[in-house]
Amino acid sequence: MPNQMLRALGASIVVIGVAVAGLIQIADRDAGSTVDIDTAAVDRSPTTTPAESDVVAARDVPEAFTYRIGLLGTPENLNFWAFYGSPPTVWESYILSPTKAGLYRLESDTLTLAPDLAAGLVSPTWDKGGWRVVVPLRTDTRFSDGNELTASDLAFTFDTVRKLSLGGQWRDAFPEEVASVTALDPHTVEIAFTGRPSLEVWPFGVGTAPVMSAAHWSESIADVADADGLFGMDAAGDPASGPLEMVEASADRVVSQPNSGYAGLQGIDIEYLVYGASAEAVDALAAGEIHTFLSPRGLTVTEGETLAATAGVDTITSPVFGVRYLAFNTHRFPMSDLAFRRAVELLVDRDSLAGTVAGAEAAHTMLPAANSTWFDASRAPETLDASGDQSPALAHVLDDLKASGYAWQTEPTVVGGAFVAGSGLTVDGQSPATLTILTSGDSFDPERASYAAEVAAAIELLGFDVMPVTTDFDTVIDLTFTPDDGGTLQYDMALLGWSLGNPGLPSFYADLFGSNSPANNTGYQSTAMDELIRRYENASDLATARTLLWEMEELQAQDLSYLPLYFSHMVEAYRSDAITFSAPPGLGGIQGALGAFHLVHPVE
Repeated sequence: MPNQMLRALGASIVVIGVAVAGLIQIADRDAGSTVDIDTAAVDRSPTTTPAESDVVAARDVPEAFTYRIGLLGTPENLNFWAFYGSPPTVWESYILSPTKAGLYRLESDTLTLAPDLAAGLVSPTWDKGGWRVVVPLRTDTRFSDGNELTASDLAFTFDTVRKLSLGGQWRDAFPEEVASVTALDPHTVEIAFTGRPSLEVWPFGVGTAPVMSAAHWSESIADVADADGLFGMDAAGDPASGPLEMVEASADRVVSQPNSGYAGLQGIDIEYLVYGASAEAVDALAAGEIHTFLSPRGLTVTEGETLAATAGVDTITSPVFGVRYLAFNTHRFPMSDLAFRRAVELLVDRDSLAGTVAGAEAAHTMLPAANSTWFDASRAPETLDASGDQSPALAHVLDDLKASGYAWQTEPTVVGGAFVAGSGLTVDGQSPATLTILTSGDSFDPERASYAAEVAAAIELLGFDVMPVTTDFDTVIDLTFTPDDGGTLQYDMALLGWSLGNPGLPSFYADLFGSNSPANNTGYQSTAMDELIRRYENASDLATARTLLWEMEELQAQDLSYLPLYFSHMVEAYRSDAITFSAPPGLGGIQGALGAFHLVHPVE
């Protein structure tokens, strides 16, 4: 995995509105009866009319209202084919994602799938012809150019992806396990699979694939030979299948309008204004030129304080689908010793540090608790009661360390409820080398350096000398993910964060814990974890997937290649004297909901 991608994964915040697919590894299974998808968790009642709340929202918004959103970068390519088939910029994601719809959409508040172009959620069935789904479509959906959206448009999109071998997110939306997409009639589509589909294939793969217009594109791309030819085409006039249609675009301004053919749309225009730097966007928001601005990392502490003190501006803090952690290089001593890692787990008071240093929620799992759809409090590790007697727990970890060759002139102990450092530590008769903790110290995440110092102080209770090393983010990534000529990673511990991808179907476990994953920079190797990952990626129902997810969490908590520290959050600002939100934006905040245009109302 290129370091550029690792930097993006480590620094970015998930955009809920963008379809984010994880790694897919599918194996055929024995044929059986109907697959039971957990419809109670992911389905909504079939509908052919807008939800009542959407109708009210659309009726309440004045026709003249324009929602003005600031961006901190210029979209480089507004061709949706290219956007979905190439590494996109986040600015393109904000603008282009709302222009296309799929059979199902991920709801930003519940993180479950709801019917979008489909009339309901359908489970795969098997017969002598193989595995397939037959999906009825809504009959009231049109493209923004007025043409009816039919099953032929989804079939055309699939055929184009296959014919031109489109990659990127197109490959995730139409994985090889999708054998064919056929329009049985204008409002019924049949999707056939090469075997029993996992959840990543159906419904989270092809079920969320964007639908392009056959009427607009089929003739113009008939002679296109490859993806580059398609990606380089002028996309002007490309009709929207989703809630918004892009109608104007320049280097510093993009305008989108409602697609009247998309049922249930809240009717507001959006004007995206591009600024060269966050300072310019802060000034524009303070001056009332825009209602909010989108940034994948939210506001810095200084920006948040400035805007919170500005009349007519409110700030909002939202959880994001990310986690901050301490990574152990398990190929280097003493991090290779599970007894050492468990001692660090005991000595680092995550609950106290999360509140006092980061102002965040402590993490005892890799899966953020804010993802209520997948989080299971009954299976998460219990929070340590720091006010209780820690002497038995310390005695236990010291026994394990002694079995690994540790000895002290004065052992660590507990006095008055507090840990007291040991002295004269030797391991196998030798004084251990100084340990280092790498972390970045940029203004967007200043608590990382403070955290590294606190974690270092906790490890020093064991008798080690520990030195926090704060440097720029790129240097930390290079040091923690680039092995030397001998294939050895040159770090001890690192304090970093992951943005965790698709919250609707968490797929980060293979990336972080898979034995052969390029993103696994701890050196962790576990055949048991690899088998759980394989079974999880092949799960075809949510109940099984949830069970396996928590088995992976429990194994990670036992093996501790990572020590989760706290869950990420972001601060954003908006003009509270001009707009209000009908509900909190949810996981990922305003930017995670692509500006939360479906929740915005003008202040009267």
